[in-house]
Amino acid sequence: MLEVSSCTKVSHFSLKMFASLLVVTLGLCYCRKDSNQTFLGIPQLIGPSKAVLGKIVVFKCVMPSHPKNESVLLQLIKKDNAKQLGEYTSLSGEAATFSLVTRLSYEGNLECWARAQNNSHIRPTVSRTHYLRVVEGVKGAHIVVRSGPVEFFQGQSLELLCEITAGKNVSYKWLQNGQLISPSPSLHLSDNRLFISRTTSENTGNYTCIASNYYNHTVLSTSKSPDVEITVKEGVKEAHIVVLSGPVEFFQGQSLELLCEITAGNNVSYKWLQNGQLISPSPSLHLSDNRLFISRITSENTGDYTCTATDYYNQTVLSTSTSPDVEIKVKDVVSAPAISFTVLKEDSYNYSAVVTCESANGTRPVTFSLYNRTELVASVTSDNRKAIFKLPLVLDQYSGELQCNADNGAQAAHSQWLPLEVVSVGGPVTMHYDSDIGEHFAVIGLKLYCKVAKGSHPRYQWFLNKTLLRDRGSFYYVVDQPPEQSILLLSVGRSSAGTYRCQVSDSFDNTTAISSRKRYLDKEVLNRLPVLVVAVVFGCFTTLILLVSVCCCVGVVYNGGLKMERMTVAYEDELELCEYGEDAGVVRSARGGEFDQTSEASADEWPQIAEQKKTLEDETFEAL
Repeated sequence: MLEVSSCTKVSHFSLKMFASLLVVTLGLCYCRKDSNQTFLGIPQLIGPSKAVLGKIVVFKCVMPSHPKNESVLLQLIKKDNAKQLGEYTSLSGEAATFSLVTRLSYEGNLECWARAQNNSHIRPTVSRTHYLRVVEGVKGAHIVVRSGPVEFFQGQSLELLCEITAGKNVSYKWLQNGQLISPSPSLHLSDNRLFISRTTSENTGNYTCIASNYYNHTVLSTSKSPDVEITVKEGVKEAHIVVLSGPVEFFQGQSLELLCEITAGNNVSYKWLQNGQLISPSPSLHLSDNRLFISRITSENTGDYTCTATDYYNQTVLSTSTSPDVEIKVKDVVSAPAISFTVLKEDSYNYSAVVTCESANGTRPVTFSLYNRTELVASVTSDNRKAIFKLPLVLDQYSGELQCNADNGAQAAHSQWLPLEVVSVGGPVTMHYDSDIGEHFAVIGLKLYCKVAKGSHPRYQWFLNKTLLRDRGSFYYVVDQPPEQSILLLSVGRSSAGTYRCQVSDSFDNTTAISSRKRYLDKEVLNRLPVLVVAVVFGCFTTLILLVSVCCCVGVVYNGGLKMERMTVAYEDELELCEYGEDAGVVRSARGGEFDQTSEASADEWPQIAEQKKTLEDETFEAL
């Protein structure tokens, strides 16, 4: 067994040695056979490794050595399919330049082949393989918002894709408002995708993507997308009211303008409240966005104003902010003051005018200024819309004209001009009355009037007998209308019977008083017919009787004439005419009796009428 194995090893070794000798022998034979052929140098292919589709790319084929007097054909070959891309005949060893418009089919391994054109003994050579990548230019870059609409609310996620219509081997960049975007914990970039997990107001802006082809850090082609505006709505924060029209205190008739402003928030709607009640538009109140405008304010616009700012999305409230209250005060413009004065007696020789200025309306305090024509007399600020001034005064002497001005911050108001002159009471005091008539023409009431000839500040007093009548009583009522007159209203009855008189003195000095004549008044006297009235009535009645008598006499004469005429014309009617004449005589007799009786009655009553007339005349004289 051992011998057999040794023989086997020896035979294998022998076979190997034989094969080696055979290869060497064949090679030597081949070398001898081709010893007459010439080898070209191996060409070198020079060109870019990447080319943009449609762009011109240049390759060079360089021969390191060149046979003399031989023309060499250089060819650019696509190795994968042996397709010739270009050829060039080189003399004296110049390099071949191939300019190609890049196509997608050019991508792959390229080679440069070199062969002698006129000498078949010269063997062709091939360059090393050069790989060319054809890059398609980027076109039509645009942004697709994967997360939905371009409006977001804080906390929502945002996803953007940068897509292109053409291009290979593309890299992407993202910009916000023209600034390059870098990754952050909430912002992720991968290939053509931008993703923000939780948006904030800082993510609002214009987004742009740039798609590019690069080779050796060199840009081959670029496409920039149109901007996409992304809005991130922030929740409403810190609503507050700004009073555009100035301070918070106004006068009636001024305009009021308020703005509701916020420190954060988008697409906000606003509501306005006054004293907690929703405000609605009106002819003088206008609402627009965050603005409230009142063209002419009144006291009704006084109150606490509040604005509410609210974010809505699909009719859902996202956030709300309510401003602090702003108190608006509308002040009443002061009304024109009334001016008056009273006289104060200091002593026997000195008097003062106490001037009162008072406004019925107006927000307090009010500053009153008293002028005597153009001269400022005094000024005072009052909390009750009333001011009192004291001036020296000379009786029965004109001392100028006074005017009072009132001002509470708006336009000043002016009183009427008031002459500063005090006339003492003087001259006669007259008294007369009017009657109020009831049923059966009976006097049931009287109005007694009392006037003084002169006096600017008179004081009127009424007396019944010796009793002073003050203001109001059971049967009377005093109505003073200074300085013109005073009126005493009486209800006629037993209590009102007596002697009346009116007394007038200066209101500021009662040392001197002037009295009217006395007048006695009671119910019987007031309802007794005056003598003049009786005389007039009696005279009228007498005249009426005389007229009737004359008419009767004329009638009798006229009837007699008719009888005589008829007796002449128609005698047959005599009897009838005689009867008619007798009837007329009867009528005349009756009327004559009536007249005589009336006359006798009037003559009997005349002494009584004369006595009443004398009594009334005495009373009238006493009253005067």
